[in-house]
Amino acid sequence: MKYQILRRNIQTLANLPQRVEPTISAYFNLQQPIDQVRQDFDLWVSRTQKTFEGTLRSSFEESSHQISRWLTNENCQGKGASLFARSSQPGLFLPTCYNVPVETAFFVDSRPAIFPLVELKDRFSRFVVVMTNAESARIIEMNLGETSLEVLTERPDLRIRHGREWTRQHYLNHTAERGRKFVREKVEIIEDLMNKKGHNALIVVGEARYVKRLKEALPKHLSEKVVEQIHTSFTDQRVGPILEDVINGYVKVEAAQSESAVKRLFRAYRMNRMAVLGVDDSTNALREGMADELIINSTLNHSDREQLVRLASRQGVPIETIENSPLLEEQGGVGVILRYRVEPSSITSASFAA
Repeated sequence: MKYQILRRNIQTLANLPQRVEPTISAYFNLQQPIDQVRQDFDLWVSRTQKTFEGTLRSSFEESSHQISRWLTNENCQGKGASLFARSSQPGLFLPTCYNVPVETAFFVDSRPAIFPLVELKDRFSRFVVVMTNAESARIIEMNLGETSLEVLTERPDLRIRHGREWTRQHYLNHTAERGRKFVREKVEIIEDLMNKKGHNALIVVGEARYVKRLKEALPKHLSEKVVEQIHTSFTDQRVGPILEDVINGYVKVEAAQSESAVKRLFRAYRMNRMAVLGVDDSTNALREGMADELIINSTLNHSDREQLVRLASRQGVPIETIENSPLLEEQGGVGVILRYRVEPSSITSASFAA
């Protein structure tokens, strides 16, 4: 699953028009036995279909059958999946597998429920891993829990020369220079990859001395993007398990960054009226095109969070999802950092239809 595809799917779903026909949004944890997954969905369908009647019930049943068929026939190798289905003209059926866990949840409404996708995109955003030792370096782009690009650099062989011209000091100097050149090449590759792809996080893995050597060689703007260092040796056989640890570590880093986002929001709110808090003011700021970043608590009620992330996604406004912040919860569960300073009345007086 590519990060760009997830972003495009969110944009597509956010821009879908509201319809009378019910839209099913189904998220599945595929780490459970598939029989249990099907049973949970079938139970939800049997209970929910009773809330519809006539053509709407027929439409709901047709959409649910599409998802049931996919669960029966599709061989999804991921850890999670999302499916969106709506029986209408034009219809909607959008299944996607992920290599990261997804919490099971089912929704039915006039529009798709996209907050879990936004949360997934935020929590498992792209980052770069460098696994380094004396002889080689693996530079890996992680993309929603998958390796989307890997560059392997190896230290060039040192030809042993004999004779007077190859003294011990000459050998040591040559070896040191060769090591410095190898590190410089790694730094150039890392910088090129992160600049081209816009990555904001770098994790370095390896024995402490090699991690330290690489970290010291990074220019300041890259060194500041190192969010974690994992001190361990590695072999080809251990790359997979180490990457699992890296992904779990990055989730913790992302949680810490979310806490920083809440602090940034409140700092902007206290200074020069550069932020607004609460559902109404945040909604109006988004509709007025004044939003620079949306910071939203996952505990916000379903309809409000869906409306807010839909508005932000349509405009390409960055979204920071917060798993649980009591402080943000006290202030309405959501806030927007503004693009420019405005008078409160220019936001709060705005009133638009949903």
